[in-house]
Amino acid sequence: MAAALLLVAMLTTAAPAVSPAARLKSNYELALHSQSFTEAVVANQSREIYRMFTPGFAAEHSFARFDSALARWSRGRRIVRASHKVVDIKGPSGYVSSWFVFAGERNHNYVYQNWLNSGRGWQLVWLSRILDTSFAFGQVDSLALVKASEAGVRYVLSRSGLALFKSGFERPDTVVMLRLGRPGEGEYRLESPVYWTTPEEIRAGIRLPRTEFLLHLALVRLIGDIALVVVDVTPTTRDLLGRKRRPRGVEVYLKRAGTEWEFLEVGKKW
Repeated sequence: MAAALLLVAMLTTAAPAVSPAARLKSNYELALHSQSFTEAVVANQSREIYRMFTPGFAAEHSFARFDSALARWSRGRRIVRASHKVVDIKGPSGYVSSWFVFAGERNHNYVYQNWLNSGRGWQLVWLSRILDTSFAFGQVDSLALVKASEAGVRYVLSRSGLALFKSGFERPDTVVMLRLGRPGEGEYRLESPVYWTTPEEIRAGIRLPRTEFLLHLALVRLIGDIALVVVDVTPTTRDLLGRKRRPRGVEVYLKRAGTEWEFLEVGKKW
């Protein structure tokens, strides 16, 4: 490795529910993986990077496609400096940023990574700036997607789920969900009736069941025996000062239990 190459791993804290020893170990292991990734990018070792992905990614996208995407990003340029940083660990998910400086350039080119620790070590899930939406994966099994989505929405509507938001939400008598035509949408069997609406109906001013918020699926992805369900929450009421409340959201991780899905951990929330 050239002396000009700078690789600095900066560790941050993980989820507070994890013991200090486990947190430190998890940070350290992810930092090692992110260093290996950064070094592989510098050395243009696309096969090594491809092997870092979760098996679900490789099952749906060939090495040739990934290699082409990496080549489009690098455009044959030589990297002279690079660094990486573990930004955050939330639940089983890790967030890393790496930056690269190409020869003859001064700007940092960032590549943000999403990693998943499914109990068998950290595996790469996504690379921003290199992958586009055509590399989506884990959204083929429609029945499993609907069941995972249903379990994720059920958790968000539970007492523990609603407590994640500081808006003081209460569970509505009728759950109002926004249908956007995304994978995982379906006929959910929840404790309360579900009313599906659309952006067109909302713009038309259709009368909706009384609720403090609308729900919609931002992302559902199956990664082996782990499912990620991202639910966005849009308040319909104003705060005490009459201001519109800002949208909220949460990542819900689930684990496979036969043909069903059980709550595992909460990831990021906003």
